[in-house]
Amino acid sequence: MNRTASKIALCVALVAFAVLSVFPVAQKAAEPERYAAYTASLDEKTETVLTLMAAATVTSAGISAIPGDTATPIADKLADFSEYFLLILCVLYAEKYLLTLLPMGVFRILVPLTCLTFIGGRIWNPRWMDRQGFKLALISLAMLCVIPLSIRTSDLIYDTYRQSIENTIVSAEQLSDETTELAEAEDTGMLQTILRGLSETKNSITEKASKVMNRFVESLAVMIVTSCLIPILVLMFFVWIVKQLTGVDMREFAMPKPPLRRPYRPSEDEETQQRSSI
Repeated sequence: MNRTASKIALCVALVAFAVLSVFPVAQKAAEPERYAAYTASLDEKTETVLTLMAAATVTSAGISAIPGDTATPIADKLADFSEYFLLILCVLYAEKYLLTLLPMGVFRILVPLTCLTFIGGRIWNPRWMDRQGFKLALISLAMLCVIPLSIRTSDLIYDTYRQSIENTIVSAEQLSDETTELAEAEDTGMLQTILRGLSETKNSITEKASKVMNRFVESLAVMIVTSCLIPILVLMFFVWIVKQLTGVDMREFAMPKPPLRRPYRPSEDEETQQRSSI
């Protein structure tokens, strides 16, 4: 009798926990204010990417204005960087939305499902149902931690190269100012007179443009690593942890196995016909 009462009490507690998870906890978990620190980090990276994108576009236009075709390949390459920065921007916005959507989905779907699985274990097969509930609980925990941990990990690398990215933006602004002076000199027809008064010549400005492009390549690599590669590696790490602890390969949900093909076996009539033909 005491054992039955304890099972009923545990089931009631699990039902209450599932109800609390669906309504108040899920609503609280979806509030953006609870992730202010992570959102601020993503907003800072987003602003940096937008600044780099604008700087690359303006610098490309300025380099194109340098007399001659020497710096044209550099300008074309800088113009192509905008596509990569746009991709990074999409990843950052996706992380920002998943930061609130994943916890809400976990508390509204996975946590109640876990509670129902444990309740089923009290009624039918305790060992099998408890194992399934334990797997669901680990998957829920992994989904809650994957985005915050990836943001914190990427911040460690981003903080190391923050000064380098800022120097890239400053160098791009300086180069844009110098190329603007050359373009204005070309428009007024006084290029030779202006060049004598400048400390930089066309060749040295072209060399500086090459150095600025190298800085953009480094900044682009840092942003790809911190905004794209680190979240993927953290996700793969959590998938590996879940697989090791539960035996569940989460990749199977995205890539279902093809149906097994049974070997062809001729019927008795076909075998009889083959023998008669022989």
